[in-house]
Amino acid sequence: MASQSTIALPEHVTLPFDLRTDPEAFHKPENIKLLRNLFPGNCGLSMDGMFLIFLQTKMPPKPWPKSVAGLPPYFAPRMGRQYIPGLIGEFVRMRNGSIVDDINGRDMVDWEPLFYIVMNHFREIGVSITEVMYWRDYVAVILQHRRVDTARLPQKVANIAVSYCYEDGNQPQLLRTLTPAKGRRTDDSVFLDSYDTGFIEGSFKVTSFQRVIAGEGSSEQQWVFTIWLYMGQDSADALPPVYGRAIFTVDGCVLGFARYAPENGQMKNWCSGVAADEFIDRLHNC
Repeated sequence: MASQSTIALPEHVTLPFDLRTDPEAFHKPENIKLLRNLFPGNCGLSMDGMFLIFLQTKMPPKPWPKSVAGLPPYFAPRMGRQYIPGLIGEFVRMRNGSIVDDINGRDMVDWEPLFYIVMNHFREIGVSITEVMYWRDYVAVILQHRRVDTARLPQKVANIAVSYCYEDGNQPQLLRTLTPAKGRRTDDSVFLDSYDTGFIEGSFKVTSFQRVIAGEGSSEQQWVFTIWLYMGQDSADALPPVYGRAIFTVDGCVLGFARYAPENGQMKNWCSGVAADEFIDRLHNC
């Protein structure tokens, strides 16, 4: 049974510690004991700074909480790449070398300068990429084509690892205050506007720069600042069409507008949206 200090909220479980602000609390024996007693069948724990992973001999009954001790929980039978709710691609050999070793890229508040370094490097070596995602302690680069000489790809950038993957009914929104995603703390709760079921809660996790075509029939390409929301384990099965729907903060401000929610692959259960920063910048430039 869980400790009496545990408070069960409708979709959140709060504990005497918050792993978002105090990740070291995860390693304290008394906290590990408390976490392991939350769900029957637990046989282990892991944490990567974004998710609290419960290894289970059997899955706990649904509905599952949106957060435990401040982080979204993820239930898995064992550790493995296929059981991690994030985008982990392929890593290249260490002998490939690294770029910008004089920068510490870990836990950057504003990583946009790092994006331009990565984008320009791949442009210089002639490798076409379509998106760069920042995951705090590694960068995921989406390659447009599979025919790439992997020996040319850097193994690290700014002292963090690089992972490689391959790219393989809109309704009008109410005008609300736009709020920038840059500088905002990840792990904040956000709400996806759903016309049929009300608001769907998720967690703001990752930002990226995604390459898009400027317009229909155009060959011009642009890089768009993108936000990624984690909607909860197995949420993809019940998530309605999301294109164009507003993404709200707890204060009711618009953080961005949804573009798509992958239905399969490693980013299943996630939702991608254009960050409000793109619209704010355009308004300022008018």
